[in-house]
Amino acid sequence: MANKFYQVKKTINGVEYTAQFNGLSAAMRAADETFIDGTEITSVSKTADYILNNVIVDPKVTVDDFDTVDELNDVLTFGRGVMEGKFREQAINTTNSKNTSKA
Repeated sequence: MANKFYQVKKTINGVEYTAQFNGLSAAMRAADETFIDGTEITSVSKTADYILNNVIVDPKVTVDDFDTVDELNDVLTFGRGVMEGKFREQAINTTNSKNTSKA
């Protein structure tokens, strides 16, 4: 079984982002927490906030810190992939521990 927790760095538009995989239960919780109340529709705003607050650990950013929707979407796509357990082969070896900080 692979190490469950890891971080991955990626440079997007000249900014280096660090995303942290916090386990599949966190990914499942993200899905549960991002529905629009009373529906089975996922909220784009809630999803973006969840990824930026819980997956992208450095730098700390909000939706309003981005100049374009395309740049925001690139970061969210990267964060979503890490949240879902992708990018494991690119993980930073020194941070593969359950004790890594989660924002």
